[in-house]
Order: sequence, then structure tokens, then C-alpha cells
Amino acid sequence: MVSPPSIVVATLLQLCGVSIFISQPQDQCSLASTIASWLFVLALPLLLWNCELLPKRYTNSFPRLCICVELLGTILISELAVLIGWHRYEQLVHQLSQRLCPNCRWCGHLSFCLLTLLPSSLLLVTLAPAQWREFVLQLVMKLPRPEADECLLECVRELSNYVKGLVCFCQLKREDRLRALRLFQLQAERSRSRSRSQREESLGQR
Repeated sequence: MVSPPSIVVATLLQLCGVSIFISQPQDQCSLASTIASWLFVLALPLLLWNCELLPKRYTNSFPRLCICVELLGTILISELAVLIGWHRYEQLVHQLSQRLCPNCRWCGHLSFCLLTLLPSSLLLVTLAPAQWREFVLQLVMKLPRPEADECLLECVRELSNYVKGLVCFCQLKREDRLRALRLFQLQAERSRSRSRSQREESLGQR
């Protein structure tokens, strides 16, 4: 787990627009780009909280040196994730939305908002503690909603489960990842064989 002071310093630097290793981008695609970037910056500390930046044997041997290395490493990781990873993603989505809707400004802006705000907010909700998610869910359930939003809520839950599984998979070691992939392949083969046998039984009954 990364220390809270390092996470707080790296987050405050990103929110204030201050960078040490990588220069800040000057171009913003739209207002939604800024809001989505803030959501991604707020989700990044939750991800760093569950990661181990330095081994514990080094932190016990060289505490002061490890504090400096961890602080600089956290700032570097946050700048790489926000200024390079997320900003490149926003540029790609902006170009894609312009190509999808070349003659309609509102269509391109809407597609850009959906493709930036939805992943950042979904990542923030997925990495947030369970108490926060329950509180937000209760607030959403109290709001007036249309009758046809159950399908949308179900899709959001499934996407949240996929993102949560991907985050947990990335935190595993190499051996555990290979073991998980092998179990997934075995489960997929069993499901295919089960569906094939059921299809053959249905054809035999006919």
C-alpha cells in the first residue's frame, strides 16, 4: 500500500495542474474533458492505495530513503497515468467523435462526453469503498427516474464488475494470472461442451 502522504501530494499536484516530470498539456477538447480528467485524478489515489510500490523489506531497512523514492515514484506514476495515458485517450476519443459525426457538432460532443465521462466515473465508482458505493446508490435510487432505466442500471453493474475484475487481475502476480487464465479456459471449455451436449439432446428428442 502506498503511504497516504505520497498519495495526497501527488493528487494535489494533479488537481492544481502542477507537474514535475512531464509538462502539462495546454489543449483541452471540451469542458467534459476537464470534468472527466478530474474524475480520473480522483480515482487514481484509490488505485494507488491498493498497490505496493516498494517491497516491505526495503522500507524497514531504509525508511527515509524509501519515503523520498515512494513520493517521487507516486508523482511519476500519477503524471504518466493522467498526462500521457488519459490525455492520449481523450485525444483519440476526440478524433473518433469528429470522424463519426463530421457534420453534426452536437452528436460529436455527445459521443465525446459519453466516451470520457462514463469510463472515468465508472472507474471511480468501482474503486471506491463499498460504503461510498452504497451511499451513492441510495441517493440515485431516491431520485426520480424513468421506467426504462433498469436496463441501463444493469449494464452499469455489469461494466462495474468487469472493471473490478480487471483491476484485481492486474494486481495478481504472474503465476496467479496464468493460473486464473487456465481456470477461465477450462470453464469456457466446460460451458461449450455442456451447450454442445444440450444441443445434441434437443436434436435427438426431435
